[in-house]
Amino acid sequence: MGDSIAAAVRASADASGWLILPADLPLIQSDTLRAVAAARRGHEVVVPVFEGQRGHPVGFSARCRDALLNLSGNKGAASVILANQAIELIVTDPGCIMDIDTVDDLAAAQKYLNQRLVTRL
Repeated sequence: MGDSIAAAVRASADASGWLILPADLPLIQSDTLRAVAAARRGHEVVVPVFEGQRGHPVGFSARCRDALLNLSGNKGAASVILANQAIELIVTDPGCIMDIDTVDDLAAAQKYLNQRLVTRL
């Protein structure tokens, strides 16, 4: 994961910042993405939190560029989060913590989506 993050930052090195979002969290709401991006403008690192649990995407300012470029291996950006003044942004989006790694996770995600559909009807 570290190599992937570093490659993405290298490819967009002139950006004002980045949202790091693993691909196994497909249920994140667009409002959460916008909220983290907006909060990132005033802070080095922004971590969304849903019901006490840290989630994604994590927002990084341009001040984190060098640290992100130096990531490697299978570890993500936890070291960059710890080394900077990360703020926690409380969100109402369970999708920011619902990663899908197993068949059971997929079933739980489907159940969540079905409940959302019923609620909207």
